[in-house]
Amino acid sequence: MRALLYAGPLELVVTDLDVPAPADDEVLVRVAAVGVCGSEVEGFATQSPFRKPPLVMGHEFAGHRVDDGTLVTVNPLVACGRCGNCRRGKTNICDNRSILGIHRAGGFAEYVAVPRANAHPLPAGVSAQRGAFVEPMANAVHAANLVADRLAPDARVGVIGAGMLGIAVLLVLRSRGLTGIHVADLAEPRLATAVKAGAGRTGQRLTGTFDVILDTVGTAGTRADSVALLHPGGVTVWLGLHAAESDVDCRAMIRGEKAVLGSFCYTAAEFAAAVPLAADVDEDWLELRDLADGVEVFATLMRGPSAHIKTMLVP
Repeated sequence: MRALLYAGPLELVVTDLDVPAPADDEVLVRVAAVGVCGSEVEGFATQSPFRKPPLVMGHEFAGHRVDDGTLVTVNPLVACGRCGNCRRGKTNICDNRSILGIHRAGGFAEYVAVPRANAHPLPAGVSAQRGAFVEPMANAVHAANLVADRLAPDARVGVIGAGMLGIAVLLVLRSRGLTGIHVADLAEPRLATAVKAGAGRTGQRLTGTFDVILDTVGTAGTRADSVALLHPGGVTVWLGLHAAESDVDCRAMIRGEKAVLGSFCYTAAEFAAAVPLAADVDEDWLELRDLADGVEVFATLMRGPSAHIKTMLVP
């Protein structure tokens, strides 16, 4: 089968690999669309130890089960079900978790073996491209759930970043009845997309004060803004993984009783809850490229963000 292989430091190649043989609790999926995540581009560019070559990356994907033809979206997070966090329902931070495309082969290939329980049928009429959007939507569902008690209809909510994750957060918040959400991004085309997705206000930076801010970028500066612009008693949720550093004024944070919550992935129930939300995605936001163009796509994205919200590869 054809695959985009992370072969070594700063080395991506399109090559032929054996079709994987699914285990007894797995199904084989013929990949139809797979998103290129910013974390993959950044991890590849910085040679992050989180992804170790040789590896087939790709954790945002949908395709057809080979055994019965069902179009499915795949939850890439595999939890052990036995550790303390799993027993408490926090499978997203399972002590022994593995993630397709990070710890084991993912969707940048024609075929991938996935746990049967992680293959979710898509609703009728929902395309594979929309199905590949479910994974970031699930991240947004989890982040919103962390602050669900703060999301009253009159809550002042800001979102930093209008890339795929930021738009997913915006769509989830809108699905819960929130209006007037302020979205910030440096790129005007992305702000235009945020307006189409229901943002109440947009700008290159958030202005005013907020009860809740969700930072989907994750730089030292955006994290500082996410705390500084909170109203006393407010909470910020950090989803973005761009950098390890932060410029937060901790003394001001203490004096204002401001809270910071990290948000990582999603539980199985949250992934399932995100599946029907994929129907809200506008496919005009997506750029489709052939898997054979994967090396070029990564090179382009390493030079800067695309005008599109998401680039997807089609094996």
